[in-house]
Amino acid sequence: MTVPADRAIVNSSPPDVPASTGVSVVEVPASKTSGQENFPVGSWLLPKRHRPHIATFYRFARAADDIGDDTDLPTAEKLARLDALDAGLVQGGPEAAARMRASIAATGVGLVDCRDLLVAFRRDSENRSCRSWDDLVDYCRYSANPVGRYLLRLHGQSDATFPAGDALCTVLQILNHLQDCGDDWRKLHRIYVPTDWIDAAGGIDRFFAADEAGARLRRPVIDRCLDIADVLLDTASTLPGQLTSRPLAAEVSVMLWLARKLAARLRRGDPILMRVALSKPDFARALRPGLSVMAFGAKPLDDAALVRMAVFRAKSSFAAGMRILPADGRRAIYAVYGFCRQVDDIADSGAAVAEKTADLQAWRQRLDRIFAGQGGDPLDRELIWAIRRFDLPRAEFDGMLDGMTIDAAAEVRIADRAGLAHYARCVAGTVGVMAVKIFGCPDQASEAFAVAQGEALQLTNILRDVDEDAGLGRLYLPESWLREAGIPTDAPIPAIAADPRIAQVCARLAAEIQPLYAALPGLMPAGTEKRMKAALIMQYSYRRIFEMLQARGYADRSVRPRLSKREKIGILLSVLLK
Repeated sequence: MTVPADRAIVNSSPPDVPASTGVSVVEVPASKTSGQENFPVGSWLLPKRHRPHIATFYRFARAADDIGDDTDLPTAEKLARLDALDAGLVQGGPEAAARMRASIAATGVGLVDCRDLLVAFRRDSENRSCRSWDDLVDYCRYSANPVGRYLLRLHGQSDATFPAGDALCTVLQILNHLQDCGDDWRKLHRIYVPTDWIDAAGGIDRFFAADEAGARLRRPVIDRCLDIADVLLDTASTLPGQLTSRPLAAEVSVMLWLARKLAARLRRGDPILMRVALSKPDFARALRPGLSVMAFGAKPLDDAALVRMAVFRAKSSFAAGMRILPADGRRAIYAVYGFCRQVDDIADSGAAVAEKTADLQAWRQRLDRIFAGQGGDPLDRELIWAIRRFDLPRAEFDGMLDGMTIDAAAEVRIADRAGLAHYARCVAGTVGVMAVKIFGCPDQASEAFAVAQGEALQLTNILRDVDEDAGLGRLYLPESWLREAGIPTDAPIPAIAADPRIAQVCARLAAEIQPLYAALPGLMPAGTEKRMKAALIMQYSYRRIFEMLQARGYADRSVRPRLSKREKIGILLSVLLK
């Protein structure tokens, strides 16, 4: 375990050790210094009077961590040494404990936090791995969160800041575990990535295989961890605005910048095949948000800002359409998109089918609370506001969950054209109906237009992504059409997608998409064009992709049509200037 800490080295001397401590335990030099950590350990941004105490806390944590990770010590000896550190917080004990005891006496904080840390190090000494995500979060509760709580207490912050602080420390620990997962397994035979996720992906040996096959297998598991890390970072982003200590807010801002940078690197790099790490220029650039907070203070983030941040991070193809809406419309559509993104992530995750189904069912229960006006987090509260402001119907949210339940299956096969229409209504028509209400067009004709456009867009997606979906065990082309084309439907999905005759099935679907786009202008109610501009941007964008698919053909699908930046700008201007 790496203690969440900062790159900047603490140069302050620790508090003096009492003259006689009764130390009889062997002292071992620390394996790592604060300057070798990923994140700040009492940098110069923090008040000078606190730095010696932070350095002492760090040395205590490092001493305990090194005991837990020492491969030459038997478990019993590790636990005995950790017990000596624990006792030394009160009297006697090793030097690291004695110095920490002096710091606690001077500041009145740290005893609870040090003892919580020792809970994690005892687990490490017994070489416990994390079986589930809940196990990992519980481990972080003791291995990381006490560090944040200590800093908050030392700077005189209220307990109300603990949830955001815990989120920050947990995410820093998780990112570090992902960085070091290979070394943790090879050197310590310890796994912090949930082993039930690893088992579902193919097992430990295949997960840690240092080859491309292993990289493909572990990528969904790593991304799943990072998806949750992103949500934790959103919560943690509220911390600077909650703090009354500007220097601490500046330090936290640096940590947040570095955490997002490391998370992005881990999405692009494989921690088994390479060392994924922050660079020296990263640390230099991270100072900018810290200095800005030091100079001007931290801006408090409200629920709407947090949901908006999550939408921007997702880089949605709907982003341009969302941004042109009036303020209330933007706020509401961001909330709806946030819901769609979260349930889609569940369906696309590498979790076992039973777990995904349970998570989607949990969202139905969450919707019960949301529609009752009970919000547990920023997205919940923004959805409550959007539902009340625009009278969004519960049935559409449930319909989206029905669609995600289809996608969550071990394999997705669609029986016939009616089944395909139902799927499109669930995953696209639902969003369209809610969107037109937010656009200010709540009438039935506008809803009918939204459902029709949703089907056209979703079928275009399906046509474009046949091979990519097949790689995920999903085939949305109707099985009745496949049989009519002579393709055996009892074959594995990748084999069906590789059958040359599938080109004629794709062409058949294209022949049904063409009239859908042709009918859309007539379906849009007269007088709604200005309010429907966001819908038109999506319609024109996907229609252009469909035209590119038609021009490419369906026999050779190696080229995936994409809109260029110039085409996107052209479509945006053509709609805005109408």
